[in-house]
Amino acid sequence: MNDSKRLTLKEISQLIGISVATVDRVLNNRGNVKPETYRKVMEKLKELNYTPNKSASFLSRKKELSIAVVFPELPDYFWEQIEKGIWIAYEELRDYGLHIELFKSEKYDMEKQKQVVQKIIESQSFDAVAVSPNDSGEMADIIDRGIDSGIAICTFNNDSPLSKRLFYVGCDYRIAGRLAADMLCKFAGPKARIGLITSDASSVSSATTFQMQQKITGFREVIAENGQVEMTELFKLKQEDYDNPDVFEPLFRQVDAVYVTSAKLHVVASHLENADLAGKVALIGHDMTEGIYDMLRKDVVTATICQDPVNQGYLAVKTLFSHMAYGEKINMKENITKLELVTKENAHYYI
Repeated sequence: MNDSKRLTLKEISQLIGISVATVDRVLNNRGNVKPETYRKVMEKLKELNYTPNKSASFLSRKKELSIAVVFPELPDYFWEQIEKGIWIAYEELRDYGLHIELFKSEKYDMEKQKQVVQKIIESQSFDAVAVSPNDSGEMADIIDRGIDSGIAICTFNNDSPLSKRLFYVGCDYRIAGRLAADMLCKFAGPKARIGLITSDASSVSSATTFQMQQKITGFREVIAENGQVEMTELFKLKQEDYDNPDVFEPLFRQVDAVYVTSAKLHVVASHLENADLAGKVALIGHDMTEGIYDMLRKDVVTATICQDPVNQGYLAVKTLFSHMAYGEKINMKENITKLELVTKENAHYYI
């Protein structure tokens, strides 16, 4: 019965032989319905292939849902794309009672981010929280406290897998590291020496993120499996080191290829270009900016791995809202977004 999906409550009540009020209570789980009546209604709805209008049902309750979204302020080019996805979801759902408030934690300061999330939880002003934790371990206890207090919490972009978070939206960063290593092995060829640049955990808490750990793990796996290339000692940098070209000279002298795990691909590329090594040392990192695009066109950056940030922001908000508003079950604890390898030949699609 194809037209049955458009039946009104009155028409359904007439078909079943019960009151409109009773049908409404069944559809909206308002209780005060005898079990046999509930079963009779649900069997008839199934027979009619009836799908309730979830949005209208939610609006009828005249309830707003507030979601707090917490993420670092840097790198700004990346989080601007995350924000774009958040606001796309908001535009879709704003008429159904959604309210969103953004909280940007200063730089990579873990303590300040923890304070922000703790205040959100204590305020009891939000039904749900989407957070990109600077440190997966340190944020786990706060996430657990929020979940235990009745707030729906998910992670995005960076996970906290040991917490009670409802779900994670973002890339599989172990696969990202494997992809980077696989491409560098192909670009650099056999017997190549490959370097990996990351951040020093002693200077920035971002270096201890689950995301960063997974990238390095995946990268090392492929290097070990290859057997024909050699990975140099892990090159750890403090944030202030990236601006000093002399810091990179020892690494550049001994490698044929480099993988940048941090959000500093454009900076490393500029140092490589100034060292007159463009095209001589293969270079792979993450994300797309005007600066990276320019370095791709000049063959300084060999390739970059894009992480679909718009979709990460969109899915985090959309999934939280559907769960809270309509009671939709969280079927995927890890909603993995796509990774895309970008070279100068397809870079214009990403800028």
